[in-house]
Amino acid sequence: MSYSYYEIYTNAQRAFAGLGFPYGADEDAAYIISWLELFNLNGINLLSKAYPKLDNAFNGSLTNNKLVDQIDLQNHSCLMVGPGLVDFMILNANKNQVIKIELINCSDPIFLIPLLYRSMEKNIFSKINNDESVLAIISKEKLFIDPKFQNNKCSKFSINFSKKEFEISNSKDFVDYSAIKKNLSLGLNPNEKDWGIVSNLAFRTYVPESEVSREKGAGGGDAND
Repeated sequence: MSYSYYEIYTNAQRAFAGLGFPYGADEDAAYIISWLELFNLNGINLLSKAYPKLDNAFNGSLTNNKLVDQIDLQNHSCLMVGPGLVDFMILNANKNQVIKIELINCSDPIFLIPLLYRSMEKNIFSKINNDESVLAIISKEKLFIDPKFQNNKCSKFSINFSKKEFEISNSKDFVDYSAIKKNLSLGLNPNEKDWGIVSNLAFRTYVPESEVSREKGAGGGDAND
């Protein structure tokens, strides 16, 4: 079954609220998931697999809020710590033009990609690499993600932030942004089993109809009842 981007985002946002994410954090996390789904990067599937570790375990704080060479994420999900981390890096990149930070013990790096994509709105570009190779580059025209990074197989890497765009070589693994319009027009098609898991999490936020809930306006009925 096909769903609109808005339906994907709304269901994911409700799911994160059901998992105990506070207001604002649930919206950031829903953006991450719906963006990945839009780019055919299996956002709903990733959420359906990750939710047991997220359930009522929200912790979006970082151990260090200063610009240092290395940050230990302690395997906290980037759905929780990613938005604050990237915002902090953007702030410092605007001041210093170019910065580099190493992340260790990152359990789900793919969730950083939508946040780095969004940072281009503030003219901050990023490149991810380790000692061996380039793992991801986010540019205006297209996106490169190494399969190892996409599959959360890299727990230690560096992110380079710059006011200047990084070049992408002719790699067969890049994502062309032109696919966005097609996906938006045709709709998104997450796996139905995964969609059902996410929908069940979203149902947690619905108020059961009862005499009490009706009195509070949750159910139907006339205001004069």
